[in-house]
Amino acid sequence: MDYFQWSDELSVNNELIDHDHQTLIDMVNELHMAVEVGQGYLILSDILKKLAIYTQEHFQREEALMASIDYADYAAHQTQHKKLLERVTDLQRELNRDRAQIALETAELLRFWLTSHILLSDKKLADKVRASEVNSYT
Repeated sequence: MDYFQWSDELSVNNELIDHDHQTLIDMVNELHMAVEVGQGYLILSDILKKLAIYTQEHFQREEALMASIDYADYAAHQTQHKKLLERVTDLQRELNRDRAQIALETAELLRFWLTSHILLSDKKLADKVRASEVNSYT
């Protein structure tokens, strides 16, 4: 069983955003699996780099979507994105300190952050996107 499982509850009913979230969840699972077999530190640096790049791309897509509908909570949502990216950068710096512990902390942080962010922020954004799409046809 995966450490972090995708479920319908996490869906924001937007194919592109859901796909991004599933990809991020796969990265968290890849990291956690490496930790479980005692090799987290061997791949952590690569996963953190890949995660940082993909997360930035995902956030750019979400932020473009928010801008396109003049999303009222844009600034707060963007701040959440910025804080995660800062934390990932901090984890990259701490990597040499305690690799195994950082690998586990990273997996735990990402599972918690992605779950809460999707359920609390991205679902709200998706509702506004759907409402915007409905209003554009009327």
